[in-house]
Amino acid sequence: MSLLNECLEALGDNIVVLSMSETENVFSIFEDMFPITSWARIDWGKIHNKVNIVSSKELVSSLNSFFNKEELESHPYILWNDASLPAIQAKLEQIVRVIDEVTSVSFDTWIFSPKLGYVIEFYHEGEITLGVISQASIEN
Repeated sequence: MSLLNECLEALGDNIVVLSMSETENVFSIFEDMFPITSWARIDWGKIHNKVNIVSSKELVSSLNSFFNKEELESHPYILWNDASLPAIQAKLEQIVRVIDEVTSVSFDTWIFSPKLGYVIEFYHEGEITLGVISQASIEN
């Protein structure tokens, strides 16, 4: 079984596996909302509202400092740096519950909510960073 299939199985029901064209559209929105470096990492120097997260157990509490509980019931996307993988949409609580399976699929992983304007980057060197954007939070 592939790591993607293990991740999908761990996530359980009520997930959406996007087509490759839908995945490309989500990546396009992601790249429009967040500045990306030439080495395919978010350019955190240009994001004002960011939090370095020590452990994935801190994800929800970190998000709670920006959003209320009802807002966090939205369904963010899971994106991976491997362009051959489809994006997945699932409830945040489902993703957090099996975050190790989610992040093992590829080197770098992003949890992205275009609706709320946040991204959580799981960088392959172990860094976890939450960024929240608004019109005033990105340097031009």
